[in-house]
Amino acid sequence: MHAPLTLRRLVRDMGEPLLRLVVDSAAADEPLTGVAIHDPVGADGLEAGCLLLGVGVAADTAQELLDLGRAARRAGVRGLAVRGPVPAGAAECPVPVVEVNHGASWMHVAATVRQRLEDHAQAQWGPAGATSDLFTLANTISTMIQAAVTIEDAASAVLAWSVGPYDTDPSRVETILGRAVRPSRLRELTDQGVFEQLHSSTAPVYLEPYEAGMLPRVAIAVRADAEVLGYVWAVVDGPLPDEHKRWLELFAPVVALHLANTRSGTSAWARRQRQELASAVLAGGPAGVGAARELRLNTGPLCVIAFSPGQMGQDATGDAVAAANLRRLEDVLTAYLAAVHPSAATVRGDRAVYVLAAWPQLTGRDDLAAARALAADFLARSPAGAGVLAAVAGPAAQPGQVPAIRAQADAVLRAQRQARASAPSLATLDDMALPVLLQHLADIAESLSLPPATGPLRRLLAHDGADGTLTQTLTAYLATGCMSEEAATRLRVHANTLRYRLRRIREISGLDFQDADQMLLAQIQLKLRQQNTPLAADEKRAATNS
Repeated sequence: MHAPLTLRRLVRDMGEPLLRLVVDSAAADEPLTGVAIHDPVGADGLEAGCLLLGVGVAADTAQELLDLGRAARRAGVRGLAVRGPVPAGAAECPVPVVEVNHGASWMHVAATVRQRLEDHAQAQWGPAGATSDLFTLANTISTMIQAAVTIEDAASAVLAWSVGPYDTDPSRVETILGRAVRPSRLRELTDQGVFEQLHSSTAPVYLEPYEAGMLPRVAIAVRADAEVLGYVWAVVDGPLPDEHKRWLELFAPVVALHLANTRSGTSAWARRQRQELASAVLAGGPAGVGAARELRLNTGPLCVIAFSPGQMGQDATGDAVAAANLRRLEDVLTAYLAAVHPSAATVRGDRAVYVLAAWPQLTGRDDLAAARALAADFLARSPAGAGVLAAVAGPAAQPGQVPAIRAQADAVLRAQRQARASAPSLATLDDMALPVLLQHLADIAESLSLPPATGPLRRLLAHDGADGTLTQTLTAYLATGCMSEEAATRLRVHANTLRYRLRRIREISGLDFQDADQMLLAQIQLKLRQQNTPLAADEKRAATNS
């Protein structure tokens, strides 16, 4: 088995521009078992063996850092990571202190460290001496060709990078901090035919700088048979000597073997990471804003699409069938979006699968129309769309507004389920405004213990009953906008019969048909009675528990 991963090795492998060990101690050589984010409220629950990310810690003054360091040491934390610059007084910190590049997001640091820990755990069970660690491979290749190296996947997302004394440039630093090549650079490389050259050759490809301050590059495609799995990029000062080219060609199959062997695991990890980030966006707050930036969903207004099987149990978390249906729906949605809208992110909740989607080139109502068209296309194309309800909400101008539009989507879904066959399978808040308002009125009435009927309607119900002829007549009359002929047709009675019943309603209840407020109150109370069905109660409980 391989040596345990320590904080010192983690910093050595990942190194600048992301991390730098500024306060050293023996704890840096103890096994590192996890990564945790500092919670000022729950500082007593620190995890032993972890690297603690000091989010929100004021590193410009040493006192807060030292206080947290003492608590971390008591808990067995391996080290503390804070944004630089670290003050001189931090040298007294009882645990190692790692300085995080100011340009890196905490989500990026947490995800990268977690990935590094998972990769190392998998390597623990590989053959002795096997090179299955991408960071180790990047550093080895860097040493052999004497250049700074990055390893990227087929989508140009950065998987690992080397550290060392070799020349680099701001472009490489930006790529590592962003964990992906900037879209404008990808377009430039595509326009220059660089990817076409890489895909058609097994030899390294040399690239002259194409922007100010940039050094030349050498790259080689990493492939399994004809399929390109990724790339190895190196920052150079000129064309590589033949010997260094041969080293690149020699290591390309080793990198390919690693990517092929861990592809499913890496894909699962990447998917989990996107789901965690999407969950943070749905939850809102500062973490949600950072997560939206990581997912590149901060480039324009965001819409939320909530998909759900039409029939759900009273408690989806305890219903194995409902949970399995949600998982299948999530899998199909993820595959669909990868083909038609790759920038969208999905996350499964208790009763729905949420899609976060942005269209940077659109604004205002155009975003909502685009989200609705996307949902409609999925429902129409996918066999999994049969019986599925979709609620579209938004747009949110800023990521921090996403929780509000998620709540709107949930409310629309709840209204769709209650309406059952009469509701559209795809709806927005505009489509379901009245049912949504009635839901909330019913919730408020219940919370205040209001009686189900007051005044004239209470007197009518006491005389006629909830399903009595006069009650049904008043319900139909109000539902048709107080049009006698239409109400009579709906009830299948003669118009004179309807007029007689209306006179009886007025005599028994005292309802003034000329008083708009009385009529409105009666209609609202009758509709709220319709809301108070077993299905509506189930939906309300589920919405409360979500």
